[in-house]
Amino acid sequence: MKLNEFNLALGPTLKPVFSKSAYAAALDNKDNSRDLFYALIHISENYAILPRAYCYLKQHFQTVTGQYRSKFSEEYSPNNLGTLLKNTVSTHPYKLPDTALNECLAQYAPIYFTELSWLANISQTVTSQTPLVVDLMAVYSRLTEDDQSIANSRAIYSAHLLSSGIELPAVHTLAFAKQSDVGDEIFDFAAIQLALAQFPRVFFPEILGFTLSYCQALSLPEQFFPDCDDIKLPSFLTSRSDRRKHELPYFTAIIKAYLGEFKIQTDDLWRRIQAGFWLHQQQLEHCNQRIGTQLHTTLSPRQAVQKLLATLTPNAIGHHGKIRLGSKSIDDWFKEDPFKSANFLATLLHSPYIDRAKPENSRLLKLFEFNGPMFGVLDESGKTILKNWLLSELTPGLTQSKKNKSANYKVGLKSISSKPAAINGLFEVQQENSHVVQDNYAKLSNRELYFYLVNNDLFPEVLPISKHKVDRVLVWAKFFNRLPFRRYSHQAFESYIHSIYQHEVDTYKPLNKKPKLSRNAYVWGIEQFAPTILTDGSWLQGIHQLDYYSSHAIGTVLHKIYEDETGNGILEQNHPFIYQELLNSLNIKLPPIYSKDFIDHPGFIGSAFDIPVYLMAISKFPSALLPELLGLNMAIELSGLGKVYLRLSEELKFWGINSAIVDVHISIDNLSSGHSALAIKAIQAYLDEVSACYGEQIMQTHWRRIYAGYCSLQTVSNRFKFSLIGQYLLKRLCTNNNY
Repeated sequence: MKLNEFNLALGPTLKPVFSKSAYAAALDNKDNSRDLFYALIHISENYAILPRAYCYLKQHFQTVTGQYRSKFSEEYSPNNLGTLLKNTVSTHPYKLPDTALNECLAQYAPIYFTELSWLANISQTVTSQTPLVVDLMAVYSRLTEDDQSIANSRAIYSAHLLSSGIELPAVHTLAFAKQSDVGDEIFDFAAIQLALAQFPRVFFPEILGFTLSYCQALSLPEQFFPDCDDIKLPSFLTSRSDRRKHELPYFTAIIKAYLGEFKIQTDDLWRRIQAGFWLHQQQLEHCNQRIGTQLHTTLSPRQAVQKLLATLTPNAIGHHGKIRLGSKSIDDWFKEDPFKSANFLATLLHSPYIDRAKPENSRLLKLFEFNGPMFGVLDESGKTILKNWLLSELTPGLTQSKKNKSANYKVGLKSISSKPAAINGLFEVQQENSHVVQDNYAKLSNRELYFYLVNNDLFPEVLPISKHKVDRVLVWAKFFNRLPFRRYSHQAFESYIHSIYQHEVDTYKPLNKKPKLSRNAYVWGIEQFAPTILTDGSWLQGIHQLDYYSSHAIGTVLHKIYEDETGNGILEQNHPFIYQELLNSLNIKLPPIYSKDFIDHPGFIGSAFDIPVYLMAISKFPSALLPELLGLNMAIELSGLGKVYLRLSEELKFWGINSAIVDVHISIDNLSSGHSALAIKAIQAYLDEVSACYGEQIMQTHWRRIYAGYCSLQTVSNRFKFSLIGQYLLKRLCTNNNY
């Protein structure tokens, strides 16, 4: 069976290229999983973290391969795949009480909120025509449709906990990553899920194995609360579980197809798939132990108040003036490293702040009441902890102190016996792949940058110079274009869009004679547009990053457009595929866009790469450049309406050229419910949000940024448009002279 050339984009030997200094910094980095989690949530502002994320994953895979070696089968066979599927984490040996469900969900939140993130990024420009990826994207779409999208499911999950009095910080905040009540193991698991998303091709077999385990394993809440009459898990959890199980046969078929594509490397890829599978199983096991230990343990009143002090003391230094406790000031107590909480509490118990006869009337408690000097420092839960401690110490008959069952339990990555260790020689820079060093990216032409941006997952250090190029285009767009109206309002905006559309419709005249451009002119033009249309949808390929921000609703609208551009998991509806079919029908033979041979194709003019380089570059910064991206998206979608595309479709048909790529845009970009309507909806929603949060003046500033993005399409297209005309005239002149 002949290998599909588009599946070669998933070549088994792909590795990212980082500079030696970036590798060295990654290996020396001491950040924990919480820091990595936070950086990956904000990845568009933290691409420098990618070497660290790569090393982090490599370490984990190396550890799992050693730890689970006895469970690995060396050779692939359908039977061995079936055997792997029989390995799964079972329900917990002892159930948690039903009262612990919501606390379990609070612990599980970082994992749940990042579930499937490793598939959200699986379909990129470089793999948009890859059948294996298209099938995988279809699985992802079914898993996340409706209320099971990453953002929607998080909102439902948070609302459920809030109804029970548990309010979680927003997932994109530092406070979420620093929750002291949530174990480091939980964030380790979540960070792995986010890190995998950054290397969809490099770790493709590992992602397949990781997802295979995800589809067939019980989630942590299901392990602790097996289905029974006593307690029912929330429907949003059981619904996701049902979907996972339903997709298992489809996903198994994808794995078989993948291994069938790379027959020479089958056994090596099979081992890597197993590494991904067992990494997911390992993380489930670690988190199961962590949550089980924490929720089965009851802190004594003294342990609870010590834990409370640990959260308060870092920010309490300097707020107590000359107030003393025992032989030293309060601030001196708090400055001690480590803080001696046992000595502090013992001294406090014998201070005037405590009423030893009636502990509930102690001055200490009154300090935190309204009009007290420390009002607002403790919430009701904190006050209860403090009061219970006093009662337990001074009236021990009223409370029973329970020893912490896990007093010696060490939390954090260092407590895991199988913590990844540094491996000598594992992270050498792949010199054979180093086509260019970071300092030289700025010197590349757009033709040369095209290769690196198509393959940006392998060359992430190209992104800083890409951002610089985007900024430069936006500056020019803003400088050379005036706003269409003085102040933004929804009415003014809608009137402006309507006038553009009406002009396009009114000026359209059906074709009634031979087109001015010849068939050869169209064929040549179709060839020149190949670098752009073969990356159709690329400007939105990073929009999933908005899933973790307050602007996720806007991201959902834009993601719908991206899914349509890439075919919604159906290859025949994929826009680059449709264009590829057009090229094939015209006998225009081009290498795949992921290869260097593509940019070396002699038939392309240099400016043919201007537009796609800009679109791919801006896609990597959906958070920082969201207003500009919204404007650019509107410009692209509106360009498909009216006379230009209508006439183009007719003229292509006149010359017997397949017009499918034009027709699909005429249909799908419509102003009633299509992409143009969605583009307008996203802009209005975004400006409403900005106005509500920051006021009218800031909203007007953001509108100006949106309009700059709108104009940027024309700005970045100008050189190509003029070159297209000039180069064709020159080409025709040369042809005529040859006769």
